[in-house]
Amino acid sequence: MDRISDLPDELISRIVSLLASRDAASLLLTSRRFGDIYRIISDLEFDDKGKFQGTFTDLVSEALARLETTTCIRRFYLKSERGIDPDRIHHWLRDVLNHRGVMVMDLELRIKGNNGYTLPSEIFACKTLIKLKLGMDIVITVLPENALLPALETLVFDSVRFCNPADCAFKAFLLACPVLKELTIDGMYWETWDWSGIVSSQSLERLTIGRELSGFDGPDPQYITFDTPSLAYLDYLDYVPDGYTVVNFESLVEAKLTLLVMQCYKSDSRDKKCSDPEIIISLYFRA
Repeated sequence: MDRISDLPDELISRIVSLLASRDAASLLLTSRRFGDIYRIISDLEFDDKGKFQGTFTDLVSEALARLETTTCIRRFYLKSERGIDPDRIHHWLRDVLNHRGVMVMDLELRIKGNNGYTLPSEIFACKTLIKLKLGMDIVITVLPENALLPALETLVFDSVRFCNPADCAFKAFLLACPVLKELTIDGMYWETWDWSGIVSSQSLERLTIGRELSGFDGPDPQYITFDTPSLAYLDYLDYVPDGYTVVNFESLVEAKLTLLVMQCYKSDSRDKKCSDPEIIISLYFRA
C-alpha cells in the first residue's frame, strides 16, 4: 500500500479497474485510501460467481452506499445466478439510476430467476444510457407511460422474453429508443414471446437476430414485419415463419441470411413429430 499511496488518483483508479470485479469492490470497501477515489471509478461490476468475504448481497449494498453524489459511472454490470431477492436487485438498480449526479452510460444485467425477473421502471426512462444489454431470465411485460431512452444507441437482448400481445412491449421498447442504431436479439425463441410480430425502428442501422435452435418442436403460426427503412446491415438466423407481411429494407447494404425449415407431422400416437431442420436459404451479399 505504501508503494502506491503517493500515486495520482487517476492512476490508482486505473489500477483498480484492472482487477477482477469482486477484488476491486472488496478493496474499495476495506481501504480508506481507495475508498476516497471511489467517486472517479468509471466501471462498476458485480458478479455473484465466486467467493466473497461475507455475502454478495452485503458486498453490493455496501459498495453502492459509498457512491458520492459526483460519481460518474461509465459502465454498471450486474450478474446474478443465485436467485437473489428481486426486490433487492430493484433497490440496487434504483440506487444507481436515481443517485444524484450518477450518470450511467453502459448498463448490463444478467439476472437468473425461477419466474423471470421484471425490470424496475427507472431503466426505461434513463436519459444517459447509450448502451443497454439485458440477459438470462429477464421478462418484459409492460413499459411505463414515461418510457424514453433518448440517448440509447445500442440494445442487446440475450434470452429475454416479451409478454404482452395486446400492447406489445417489444414494439413499445423500440419506440422509446428514438436514436437506436444497433439491435441484437440473441438466444431467442419467438414462440415463447407474446408480441405483435413487428420489428419497427426508423433509426435502426444494424440488426442481428440469432434464434436458439435447440429444444425446438416446430414453429407456431406467425407473421413477422420488418419496418426498418434505415437498416444497412442485417444478420438473420431463424426458422421460416408463415410469412413476412412487410419488409422495408430500402437502405440495406449488407446481409447474412440463414433460414431453416422444419417439417412437422402427427404420428400414430398423435404426438407432433418434427424432422431435423433443413437450411433453405444461406445467403451473404454486400452491395
